[in-house]
Amino acid sequence: MNFREYRWFRNPRGLHNIGVFHPFRLERYTRPRMGWAKMVVGGNEYVSAASQLAANNCMTIIRIFRENMGAMRPPDVWYENYREYINNGCYWFELYNEPNLEGEWPQTGPGGGPNVFVSWDNTEEVIKPLMDNWIEWAERVIDLGGYPGFPALADSADHRHATVFWLDAFLRYLRENHNTRFRRVIANGLWCATHPYLHNHFYQEPPGGPPHVARPYYQERANEPGWHFEYPYDPLQQYHDPGRTVFGGTELTPFGDPNGLIASGQAFQELLKRYFDAGPVPVVGTEGGIWKIPKPDDEPHLIDDRYPPYSYESHAEATMAMWRWIVEKGPPWFWGVTLWNESDYYDIQGTVLAIDRMVAEEPLLKEVPDIDTGGGVAWEPGVDLPGEEPEPTPGAGPGPVRGEPDYHWLILAPGLQADWFFLAARRYWQTFRPTVLTDWRMIELLPSDKSLAVTVLARSDTIDYMNERVRDAYPNVFYDPIVFDSLAEMQAELDRRATYQQRFG
Repeated sequence: MNFREYRWFRNPRGLHNIGVFHPFRLERYTRPRMGWAKMVVGGNEYVSAASQLAANNCMTIIRIFRENMGAMRPPDVWYENYREYINNGCYWFELYNEPNLEGEWPQTGPGGGPNVFVSWDNTEEVIKPLMDNWIEWAERVIDLGGYPGFPALADSADHRHATVFWLDAFLRYLRENHNTRFRRVIANGLWCATHPYLHNHFYQEPPGGPPHVARPYYQERANEPGWHFEYPYDPLQQYHDPGRTVFGGTELTPFGDPNGLIASGQAFQELLKRYFDAGPVPVVGTEGGIWKIPKPDDEPHLIDDRYPPYSYESHAEATMAMWRWIVEKGPPWFWGVTLWNESDYYDIQGTVLAIDRMVAEEPLLKEVPDIDTGGGVAWEPGVDLPGEEPEPTPGAGPGPVRGEPDYHWLILAPGLQADWFFLAARRYWQTFRPTVLTDWRMIELLPSDKSLAVTVLARSDTIDYMNERVRDAYPNVFYDPIVFDSLAEMQAELDRRATYQQRFG
């Protein structure tokens, strides 16, 4: 899936709601012009909110909440809830929340503690049920037209809870047990949720540098250059502990160091590349930011004494600088943060200064590059993806079909979206599992010793174009067009095929 196919509003600003069944106040998201709204929900109570937010260029992320959820398998009713949200403009979903913490598991063990030993090396009781249930959930969310989030972990450098060890255990298990299934998920909407609570791991250089020196917090200005949010890769950190990465790599960090804005996302991308030769995928911080927020008369907050503290006023400066950094300096895969949480920013001490600053300033929008997530490829491993593509010539691509084709692709004509297909054609896709593509030029990447059938979905005004591009250009391909003028017509034909187990027309 290409980065440009994901539906969002390119605005990294975000806010997390208070919790399930709380009254929704639209203006708390629209006045500061948030681009993300993280909603922890009990069921479908925020469907109307998701629709209102989408109408105001704010994308909702949904996680259905159950206390001490552990590795619980989602009930079927949740998927009906997801469908309602998708029908109202929400596509981003999470399942598990910080499973590397004991408090997220059923408290039915000895002494009222967790019912399992919560550790990344407890494969049978922890990693296996989490990933077995998650992969099924992810596939079903994709079937509905949504994007499944890889579980957010608490940022931790404690051995048993270490974020990087948990990510490694998750992805190793998926490679060894669900390799093909996970690759399909990567290719059809996977994203990674993180919880980047920054502490005070950010700073601004003094005018003229040097880059490893931080100016005092009371001199920080959001719209001046020199900000650093790339911890632990920033010059100040590297000056104190050279060579440190999110995975550690130094004597001071034996279990990693994920306490930065992009650190856990960076770890996920590197492990995804290591185990699946795939990625990057989008990353959204679905909890976090610069927290806690000082009160105006508080002493500045200091967590790590290598970095400056932050005050009530500098918290607002740094928050505005963070949005700018994500857009102008951040990695292309990091798409924003939903600040924790609505109560902190509006209720505990009234509307805080950071909100006032967002109200006063237009958000910057992130450029989305042309990047493919990789993963569920249907061509032979080792074939390079093309850059500039020449026009295909007859005879290029796969060999003729004899009996069953080696591959079945479903190609959407221009103007059709993959999420639209998964919504309308869920039964057909669940029955036959074709690889869904929008770029027919991939056909010529198949070697001549493989065969291919292509089902083309096209409106009556685009079928001639697809005939020329697929049927005429690749005569060895088994060509299976479905022509329609309405979504209902397309769905009826695909449902008919699924009912009668008829892959092709």
